[in-house]
Amino acid sequence: MKKWKLIFSQTLMISTGILFGVGVQAAINHLNTGAENLQWQWYIPLSIIFTGFLCALASLFLLEDEGRSVSQSRIRIVLHFIFLFLVVAGCGYLFDWYDDVGGLAVIGGMYVLIYGFVWVGSLWMGKADEKKINEAINEIRDEE
Repeated sequence: MKKWKLIFSQTLMISTGILFGVGVQAAINHLNTGAENLQWQWYIPLSIIFTGFLCALASLFLLEDEGRSVSQSRIRIVLHFIFLFLVVAGCGYLFDWYDDVGGLAVIGGMYVLIYGFVWVGSLWMGKADEKKINEAINEIRDEE
């Protein structure tokens, strides 16, 4: 159950981060060019959720981290970061999120920010779950 909760919450965080990034990008375009609207193909919202889901699935790779040294864990995180960037860049190319290297650079910048956001959000949610579990254990101890 914990794995599905992680996948669901990370899919939501990643998708929200992408939508926020697209909104910021549209606002910047509006300020620079005066463009009044953002036009999407019909599949863009689904492609955002699909990309978020793929990235969340890849996070399961980091869960199997027990018994590894700190340097091995860091290498796994770097590989995770690179692999997810390749997934995002591939989905961006497949779904026409960018047209040129400049567009890929914007997607890359958004990716770095979203990656950090998801790490912080996941750690925060993990700490909140640990706190709830500890409180429940303490209540059981108090009753005994």
